[in-house]
Amino acid sequence: MDTVLILLKIDLGITHNLRDEYFLTLLISCEQELAGKGIRLNLTDSQDQILLSDYAAWQYRKRTEDTPLSNNLKWRIRNRIVKGRANGAN
Repeated sequence: MDTVLILLKIDLGITHNLRDEYFLTLLISCEQELAGKGIRLNLTDSQDQILLSDYAAWQYRKRTEDTPLSNNLKWRIRNRIVKGRANGAN
């Protein structure tokens, strides 16, 4: 999860550690939310790390702005759901 935390902070432009507890909780929450959609992340895989980081960054930004989920992120999530079903995860 440390790598994902670093990726999230880079995406958000944050260089300090003051909000790390909040960000770790956000990452865990986002991972659980994606699991609820049928996505089982492998956090040693770089694509899954980026997916979780991007989703958490969107969740973080969404709390102050009414920002819709980008099409890119929507499709990546949908593709992971389909991939999981094809591999028998559900």
